[in-house]
Amino acid sequence: MLTQLFRTGLLSLLLAVAGVGTAWAIAGVDFSSYELQDAQDAIDASDFDEAITMLEEILSFEPEDADALNLLGFSLRSTDRNSEAMEKYNEALAIDPDHQGALEYQGELFLKMGDQASAEANLEKLTALCPDGCEAHATLQTAIEKFKDGTEVSWVRPTN
Repeated sequence: MLTQLFRTGLLSLLLAVAGVGTAWAIAGVDFSSYELQDAQDAIDASDFDEAITMLEEILSFEPEDADALNLLGFSLRSTDRNSEAMEKYNEALAIDPDHQGALEYQGELFLKMGDQASAEANLEKLTALCPDGCEAHATLQTAIEKFKDGTEVSWVRPTN
């Protein structure tokens, strides 16, 4: 019966409907009690500690999720855990070297750390990835311009 539920996907549905609030590992299939959207909602509410908890659980089941690593890096950066944030951005970019969000956020972290040259290198990568422009490029470019002008930059921008 359980095998049949797995095959049809009904077990996942039943667990979701039942409101299971903890992570499950059943017959080798892993379930996290959180989705990326839950973490994004916590970030949007500036509850970075909660987002970190959620993202760490998600990554315990899906360690190669570049989006989750990027959001974890953002949340860590937002709590001034900069070296840990850099590790997560590097992990995300090792998985997906063209991850626009990770390139943008890592570039912002470079600026926060005073490393304009590395931020500009990320901007160059984004220029190549989005020759017609994209949000990540525009945001990092603006941050670099503000950094050059000595304008205070808001490092917390809670969007994915």
